[in-house]
Amino acid sequence: MKRTLLTFFLIWASLTALAQKTPVTDTVRAPLAYVYDIDRLLITLQLDRTIYKVKLEGNPDEMIPVIGALDLRRGDTLTVCGERNPKKKIKKKDQHLLSARILSVDYAQDHDEQICSLFSLDQKPTFQGREANTFSHWVNSRLVYPESSRKAGSEGTVRLAFIIDEDGEPKDIEIVESSGDRALDAEAARVVFSSPKWQPGILKGKPVRTRYIFPVIFILQTRKTSAGRR
Repeated sequence: MKRTLLTFFLIWASLTALAQKTPVTDTVRAPLAYVYDIDRLLITLQLDRTIYKVKLEGNPDEMIPVIGALDLRRGDTLTVCGERNPKKKIKKKDQHLLSARILSVDYAQDHDEQICSLFSLDQKPTFQGREANTFSHWVNSRLVYPESSRKAGSEGTVRLAFIIDEDGEPKDIEIVESSGDRALDAEAARVVFSSPKWQPGILKGKPVRTRYIFPVIFILQTRKTSAGRR
């Protein structure tokens, strides 16, 4: 009897382990919930209350121009196909897809409004006539760590998106990824909102509206904060 139970248990354990190692492929059609992290080829989709965190397959050096050419924006509907991550713990209804491919893109109704991605421009926007790091230094010099966040020991990254219009004016600032602390989010938005004019992006010899993604990082180590474009 014991030998039979042991044999049954070993068979069950083997089948369970095999099932966990066997990749399950999902096809998801859902709106783009957050702007993708172009450096790591990550996108986040949301269908009802389920969040799909998707890692696109491919070499970033080859894929970044392709994704940039798609000009993805929040609200565009993507159909992606990828393998569920068996090692990642699922929190609530979150799903993680690895080695995913974009099968199709359906643009939102307001997508026709001419807003260019950085990768489609002949000349990227510049801040005070210099490279993007200049804006990072400008933001860092004006950030004030909120006292309530300091006392609570809160840290995190606030990912902001904004439009640099044809006149170089930063507009339509939105938080596309919260730090989890409202005070940190508000401080990051406050500083970026106070930005002076930029030199606008150029496409075919004309200034155009450009969407810009900018992370602000708050770290509680001798009041250390940092910011930079991604």
